[in-house]
Amino acid sequence: MAKPDPAAGLNGTRTGNICSGCNKGIQSGDLVRGYVTHYDRDGWVLRRLYCDSCGDTTIDRGTEDADEAIIEAVFWNHRLAGVTILDRNREESV
Repeated sequence: MAKPDPAAGLNGTRTGNICSGCNKGIQSGDLVRGYVTHYDRDGWVLRRLYCDSCGDTTIDRGTEDADEAIIEAVFWNHRLAGVTILDRNREESV
């Protein structure tokens, strides 16, 4: 069974506003990156949020034995907007 698209599943997700890399505050309108995972029970979950200066644009393959992705989005009023996928470790899951 194919997993839902991370971008569709995470658009509108509420999140905090502190970068997991540098602890800088993130403001509405800022570009952010995130590390997300998908386990069958939980769906897509944002694990880490990064400011535009921190975070990777590619993912190590098979790091947690889950479907993992790196996303980019606009942080808007504590929500993710315009989510796009930068990299994903299980393309066959699309």
